[in-house]
Amino acid sequence: MNALLYAALILLIINLVVLFAAFIRLKDRFSSARILGDIRSEIDRLIMDLGRETDRDVAILEDRIRGLRELMDEADRRILLADREESKRKTLPEIPAPEVTPEQTPEQTEPVIIYTKPRISRRESQIEPEIPVRERAIQMARKDISPEIIAKTLGISQGEVDLILTMNDSSL
Repeated sequence: MNALLYAALILLIINLVVLFAAFIRLKDRFSSARILGDIRSEIDRLIMDLGRETDRDVAILEDRIRGLRELMDEADRRILLADREESKRKTLPEIPAPEVTPEQTPEQTEPVIIYTKPRISRRESQIEPEIPVRERAIQMARKDISPEIIAKTLGISQGEVDLILTMNDSSL
């Protein structure tokens, strides 16, 4: 019985040592100093991320400001050019209009020709390529249109449609 008591006592001591070691380890892991350290390191990482994002946003804003300044400079140049042209027009003498004598009719005076960019006009009927009847019949058959309707649409007999479809069964 003494052996059993000694074994139980040794087992109790081992359990107490393991419990003490676990207590020390858990105390270190969940200590207020370690938790504060983790919080500080997380806050430092967040501050660094905010700094990087801020730098990126500032760079984007500076780029857009530079672009706006370039556009404003271009607008200022165009305004100056327009002012110069306007002042040139004001300083040029006016060209008098040709006088129409009673003997001349308005049709006899020369018309003023204004250059305009030529317009491209489209014809109402565009040129369309002619699709052979056989191809059109096959296309309609692929869309599951009946041979009777195909014959009426294409203006051919139903026998011709059947012949075309039987000859092209592999492509349907």
